[in-house]
This record gives sequence, C-alpha cells and structure tokens, in this order.
Amino acid sequence: MAQFFKPQKRNKSVSKTLRAQVSALDHQARAVIRGEGSKKQTRFIMGALPGEVIQYKTTGKHSGTLERILEPSADRRDAPCKYYDQCGGCDFQHVAESYQLGHKQQVVEELFQKFGVFDSATESLPWQAPLVSEPTRYRRRVRLATRWLGKEQKLLIGFREAQSHQIVAVDDCLVADESLLQAVNRLYPVLNTSSIATKLGHLEAIRTNKPVILLRITDSLPKDALQALGSWQAEHNIDIWLQSENELTPLNNAGLPFDTSIDGDKLYFQPGDFLQVNGGINERMVQQAIDWLAPEKTQRVYDFFAGIGNFSIPLARRSKSVLAVEGVYRMAKQTLSNAEASGLNNLTSLSADLNDIIASDLKNPADLWCLDPARPGAEGVMTLLKKLKPEQRPSRIVYVSCAPDTLARDLAIIAGLKSDKKSSDYRITKLCTVDMFPQTHHIETMVCLERAS
Repeated sequence: MAQFFKPQKRNKSVSKTLRAQVSALDHQARAVIRGEGSKKQTRFIMGALPGEVIQYKTTGKHSGTLERILEPSADRRDAPCKYYDQCGGCDFQHVAESYQLGHKQQVVEELFQKFGVFDSATESLPWQAPLVSEPTRYRRRVRLATRWLGKEQKLLIGFREAQSHQIVAVDDCLVADESLLQAVNRLYPVLNTSSIATKLGHLEAIRTNKPVILLRITDSLPKDALQALGSWQAEHNIDIWLQSENELTPLNNAGLPFDTSIDGDKLYFQPGDFLQVNGGINERMVQQAIDWLAPEKTQRVYDFFAGIGNFSIPLARRSKSVLAVEGVYRMAKQTLSNAEASGLNNLTSLSADLNDIIASDLKNPADLWCLDPARPGAEGVMTLLKKLKPEQRPSRIVYVSCAPDTLARDLAIIAGLKSDKKSSDYRITKLCTVDMFPQTHHIETMVCLERAS
C-alpha cells in the first residue's frame, strides 16, 4: 500500500512577557530564573543580577530577553559605554570590575567542585590574588563585522548585536586601544566604495609595534582598489594585509608585525595568528607562569599550544631546553624562527595534532609542562599524561585556560592520577583568575600543579 508523507505540525512556542526575581548568575553571567509550578522551567537571561525583579520576554525553551528592571540591585551601575545596550561585544558592564572579578572566581570554584577537582566540605583552594587589568582600553586587537548596503551605497562597520547578525555601527570601542578604531575610521572613505565593500567579509585592527589592518576579502580586488589601499597605507604608515580563503598577502610588501616578550625578544607573527588581546595582562601572566614553574638550567620544558612562542621563548632563556608544540604548522615554524632570531639554540618546535599526541612524538620526558589551550581545552594532552609512566610525568605543570569548564574537566583527569590508588599524584598549589577580558563574562585562569613527592 502506498504511504504518503505528512509533515508534522510544528509546535510554535508563544512568546510571553513575564515578571520574576533573579536567583543567581550562571558561568556565562546570565541571570538564572527558577521556574515555579509543575513545570519548574529554568530560564537564562543576559543583563540582570541576583535579587533583581525583572520583566522579560520568553524567546525559547530556556531563554529570554530582558525588557525592564523593576527592582534594581544595589550592585547595578550605568554601563560606561554608549553602545552597551545594543552591542554584543561586552556583556558585563552593568556591574563594577570588583564584582566581575568576584563572580569569575566563584564560577571557577563551583565548576571545580562540580567536576570533582576538590571537595569544598573538606578542603579549600589555594587562591592567589587575581592579575587585574585596566578596565578599559586594554584590547590591542579587535575584529569588526562589515555589510554593504547596496541601496544606500554605504558600508556598515561595527560589532554584531548579541545573538544576531545585525551590525551596530560604532566609531569607537571603550575596551579597545584608541588607535585601533581611529585607524579604521581613517580608512573608511577608501573602504566605502562598491569595488571594495562588496568583497569585504570582515576586518581586524591590531596594534603591537605598529598598527596593522587585516581585510578579509571574498574575491580578488580590482587594480584601482589595490592602488587606493596602497596609497592610503603609504600616507598613514599603517600596514594592510589581505586575507582570502587560501592566501594571506601583505599589501606592498608590508613587514611582519611583532610582539615583545618580557625579555625584549621580538615575537613576529602574521595577522590572523593567535595573539593575546590584552598585552599588559599577558606580560604579567607570562611572568607569573615562569615564577610558578621556576625553571632551572638543568630542566627540560614542554610548552603545549605554543603559538608564536609567548611562553616558549622566555622559558628557553631560563631552562636547559624547550620543546614548543603547536597545532598550526605556520605558527610552529614562526616560533622556531623567533627563537633563532633571539639567539636561542635550545628551543625546538613541533607541529602536531594536540588532540592525538603521543609520547613518541616528544622523545625525552620533560620536568616542567606549560599549557595554554583554546576553549576546547587540552583533553589530548591529558590523555598523554595518563599514559605516561609516573617517572616520566612532569614535576610541575602550569595550565593557562580561557574556559573554566574545560579546565575543570582536564584538572579532574589529573586529580584522578593515583599511583598508590589512594591520593592523587598531583595537587593544586596555586591558582588565580586573570583579568584578560574586563567588561565581559569570559574567564581566564592560571593553575599550578605539583607532583606529590
């Protein structure tokens, strides 16, 4: 018998406007609304604070948008940025920086307990003072969205709205180095032509030793557009790089920009390579990692997720040898080049899949490990650590994380390493939050672990 397809009726959720009191913040700084009645549905809403009574609109099964603050918290402040209510870049400006720092430390502690890293009923964590940033003007790199409005013959440049593709046009950004948006504003008349703007995906402005603008293009630019960009570059002494799907090209042979290590070594990079956005905090973070690892001239070091040598090169100046392991071949090659340019011959660089790295890739065991993974964490390196014999494992590990949930997951693996089946082989000796991203919910954390004697 023939069967005919009948599409199922979709259950369209009806948006409602509700009133509720906020019970807590989650690890993304979203307000938690506990449901009442038989369903007891929990919702997460950005922009409200614990204890506040709010009016909100439901937008999904567990989400909503804030409409009004009916009873504000004493902790609430007016956001210092004029774009805050529309822009999706910052999401935590409505409280003071001290509140932000306290919340972030609390999030780390709660996640550590949830994943079994420690038990708050019987032990406490050895918190150190946070590394505190300047609250504004700290970003040395910003990425801006673009859109060409054909009817108006106008290019929009700005940040995206929260959970939206809409662009909020901005002429400044409170958390960015002032020179970044100033450079973009000066370049705007050149970009605001159909020959360039219709082929522009997004742009990045970067400031280390000099300002650089990276244009992500979706198609090749005509000759007159390239000439206009080249003339602007020469006039303003700001390098322009063009990035297509398969190629990164400096305009008119622009030189490589460089960051500077805590020892004054030049860390050259290509626009698009990973670079910590907060230069001032990065210097203090690298110095603290060295202080915590305390390398000696007799010790070998592994630096996983090495990037362009942010930790590797300072560590190489203080240890017997460093193996810098990086997943991106270009950056692994650049780290070696940076070391050689700095006169270091005790650093070797390895490009490897850090999700599937094995002991034979690394050769000699290392005394000290440094890890600085992206948000997915270092699960592959944790698997490697588990498979090593106890005597091959490092005596000390410093783990730098930008995602407290994957950090907690990975530290739970380390906590589970028990040679005597009783106590863990490693203990946390120091940890702190790092104020890498003020005015946002994002959390950077440093942890030092030492192997039990």
